[in-house]
Amino acid sequence: MQLVVLRKYRDAHACTLSCRTNSDICVECPSAAMESSASTTISVRSPAGSPSAIAALIVEGDPLLRDALELHFRAHPTIGIVVVGTQELATRELEQSQFDVVVLDTTTPSWMDIVTVARRQSTPPSFVVAVPLAEASLLEQLPLNFGVLALTKPTPMVVLERTIECAAAYHRLRKHHQENKQLEGNYLSMLEQLQHTNQHLQLRLERLGQRFQIAIHDLQNPLANLLALLGDLHSRSNELPTWIRETIELSFQSVQLLQALVEDMLNLFHVDSTETITTNPVDVAQLVRTVARRFTPLADRKNIWINVLTSPKLPSVPADESLLAKALDNLVSNAIKYTPPGGAVTIEVEADRNWLRLCVRDTGLGMTEDDLAHAFEEFRKLSARPTGGEPSTGLGLWIVRRIAELHGGRVFAESPGKGKGSVFTLVLPLRQENNVGTA
Repeated sequence: MQLVVLRKYRDAHACTLSCRTNSDICVECPSAAMESSASTTISVRSPAGSPSAIAALIVEGDPLLRDALELHFRAHPTIGIVVVGTQELATRELEQSQFDVVVLDTTTPSWMDIVTVARRQSTPPSFVVAVPLAEASLLEQLPLNFGVLALTKPTPMVVLERTIECAAAYHRLRKHHQENKQLEGNYLSMLEQLQHTNQHLQLRLERLGQRFQIAIHDLQNPLANLLALLGDLHSRSNELPTWIRETIELSFQSVQLLQALVEDMLNLFHVDSTETITTNPVDVAQLVRTVARRFTPLADRKNIWINVLTSPKLPSVPADESLLAKALDNLVSNAIKYTPPGGAVTIEVEADRNWLRLCVRDTGLGMTEDDLAHAFEEFRKLSARPTGGEPSTGLGLWIVRRIAELHGGRVFAESPGKGKGSVFTLVLPLRQENNVGTA
């Protein structure tokens, strides 16, 4: 298909047809004496700011075709072209601007040098090579790592348009792929740095935790001695002035709180650092009776009854006995702490085929809805205050929850409201694999 070329000549006498003025337009004058200089660069820029605009560099040695290309793409909505006639001009354009597509004319001298220059760009453009059909072997000279589309000359304009669009799409895909690989590299580098920083912080945190645990552990004996001394003073304080008795009482309560906090912190370190446990069959009925006897003196001082109700022939539960005893201790201690003198605490155990339920019921101060929603959070204190001035750290129920989770169970609280008592229920599975734990 032959291109129809429209060309405006600067001199009327240069056209062999009858042009009346310098502004006449001639239709393909084969004998036209006026040719555009090969050093001319024709630029048709795409609409500014258009996200779909395609920048194409066309190297065409034929001046008539250069004019035809300029006229054809002048009003194109998405393709903007720069048309040059020599390798030198093409090289200059490539060094100054970025192009999506380069259309090469293999009849242009040193056209492969244009490819060499283009390869220096961070994202080389795609190539469209226009070659006479008889010289198709020239395509073998192009490198394999570029997107190359070949056209035979002469080429219809509509085919050239579609080819440029396809080549531009391929170029942008390669560009996006390159950008994605760069982003991936940056991400992996940042991830490696974060992992290194995290490992460093974890190591420091472990060291701090170990030192803190040692410090907490070493406080036990001094606090026990101080508590014994204050207890002795407290027992003899009747002969002392009132202000001294009050000071001793306050000191005694403060040391009790410190001792409780030290004990709870050590328990917290233990259960928080434990990921799996080794279970053995535990006689829950016997464990409950042991805990009840252990708390009887404390309950007697507040005139509180401790009742134990167990179902006949209770099955053993697979558990870590020391952890289960600690959970039960915390629940019974809590019940006595928030029950006024003359009240009662009931420990009830029942089981079905799959689960064991251990309930600690009290006639104490009860709980609000907010208490029930947040009771098992770390360092969470209830709205009620202990009825006998006992210490409260806000860790006991959190430790119970953690122990329940380590056994694959759960714990929950119920209360009709303030002043109406509370029920804490620890639910444990009767069948579980050894080395149970939660993430």
